[in-house]
Amino acid sequence: MASLRRRLVGFSLLAVAATAFAFAAAVAPVIVPGSATASGTPDLVVPSPISLLAAPALLAAGSVLLASGVAAVVDADLSARTALLAPAFGAVGALILGTGISTDFGAPLAAFAASDALTTLSSGPPGVIAAGAVAGAAIAPVVRAATTEDTITLLAGASLLLASVAAASDAPLSLTAGGVAGALAVGALWAVDPATWRP
Repeated sequence: MASLRRRLVGFSLLAVAATAFAFAAAVAPVIVPGSATASGTPDLVVPSPISLLAAPALLAAGSVLLASGVAAVVDADLSARTALLAPAFGAVGALILGTGISTDFGAPLAAFAASDALTTLSSGPPGVIAAGAVAGAAIAPVVRAATTEDTITLLAGASLLLASVAAASDAPLSLTAGGVAGALAVGALWAVDPATWRP
């Protein structure tokens, strides 16, 4: 019976994660494929003034819920090392959304082929959003490592957190939004999936 309940919780977490990613796709800044200024830098479309706050928060929370939801659906233990996938989901999600996949499925190929697109992705608003998403999602492996006493994963998670802060030190609001959302997601998981998250 406990296994069935955990799987139902897992499906619910996956549904909430999918919703978070869908909202993130709607607000994330996007590189316009095939466009470039005189300097060769591609143009960016920023759908909302709060994009740099909402997108990292949604991606961080969605990544944490995705990692935990998959573990719950397959009724597997979410180890601290598996929880390290959450920051990877956040970073990859931010960069893919930044290429414009939400507006055109083939957009990432066009964006990566554009001159200076990778620089714009890593140092522009998509990079800031990725750093905020990684900072927030890195809370999950840090918490799991602390509760399971996995020192190596604790150091890896803390290093990811510090690296994302260093990468986006000029965007503290994005980092804060991602961090708060990641902490809230872990807090929610602490309540709905205590067998996995509590020591």
